[in-house]
Amino acid sequence: MSAGEMPPLPIADPYGINVDGEILRMEEEDLRKSLQAAETKFWEQPACKKVPAAWRSTIGSPSKIVAQEARAADVVIAGRDLQRLKDEPYQTVDPGDLLMRLGRPLLVVPPGTDYLEAQHVVIGWKDTREARRAVWDALPLLVRADHVKVAEIVEREHIDAAVAQGDAIVLYLERHGVKADAEVRTQRERSVADELLLVAEQTGSDLLVVGGYGHTRLREWVLGGVTGDLLKHSPKCCFFSH
Repeated sequence: MSAGEMPPLPIADPYGINVDGEILRMEEEDLRKSLQAAETKFWEQPACKKVPAAWRSTIGSPSKIVAQEARAADVVIAGRDLQRLKDEPYQTVDPGDLLMRLGRPLLVVPPGTDYLEAQHVVIGWKDTREARRAVWDALPLLVRADHVKVAEIVEREHIDAAVAQGDAIVLYLERHGVKADAEVRTQRERSVADELLLVAEQTGSDLLVVGGYGHTRLREWVLGGVTGDLLKHSPKCCFFSH
């Protein structure tokens, strides 16, 4: 488990001179106490008594610190709390920012989720590098699933090509011992993300596997439409690779 918190930007007067270093020192001490409390809560979790676990924490940008610690991780799990991210941006991981930094798959867990079965899984397929990466990264989960649905949402004129691609992915998964089938749909819901969520609902799936699309523009993380929509609104767990 890795955690990071960052003090707010220094307080300055209109001339750009820091007002009170003591305030910053007090805030940093509060952050250290907060991290200590989080560590205590972490070790109280029953799972920590069943599997090998470690805790690392420091003061700094949460997303940057978690990304650095991911060097020895197979997958990173992050909760989604958009209200807390808005209220406490210096103490909360931004899943979109984290996804673009990691170089590892990211499992984003929506609020109120206590358990992930992943017995039924939907792959949101698109013939891109990110989607191929996501399927490969998710294989340890997919081989344990009872069934996997490879779903692609396309315009009507692209259905034939999408069907051929879906069949190829199913064959690939079957070679790895994954029970899967493919479905191609045209978009009927408001967005592609909503269409994928409908597929997940209809198949009883609690996990979506998708490519994470985006790029950096100056210091802003710009995410693709499906990625951004799922990060913000998905009621189901989402496994992203970028």
